[in-house]
Amino acid sequence: MTYSSTLTSKNQTTLPKAIAALLGAKSSSILAYEVLEGGKVLLTAKSATFKDIADTFPKKRPAKPVSVEDMKNAVLLGASKRFKKSVK
Repeated sequence: MTYSSTLTSKNQTTLPKAIAALLGAKSSSILAYEVLEGGKVLLTAKSATFKDIADTFPKKRPAKPVSVEDMKNAVLLGASKRFKKSVK
């Protein structure tokens, strides 16, 4: 069976529903185009969940851990500043 779609002036097209279903493509899928010998193009869909790619994000940790006591003091300081502003 043959499917077709129109290419816009911005090189965009709508993937026919049947083709998207065959590829298992979803709205967040990445389409990969591989140019084969003879000018043919192989289209595949790559979809990943956050869980699949979570390990690729850089790990960022604070330089110095903050104690619970420091957090409580910061909250009290912020609350007192807000209270002073509201009283004025």
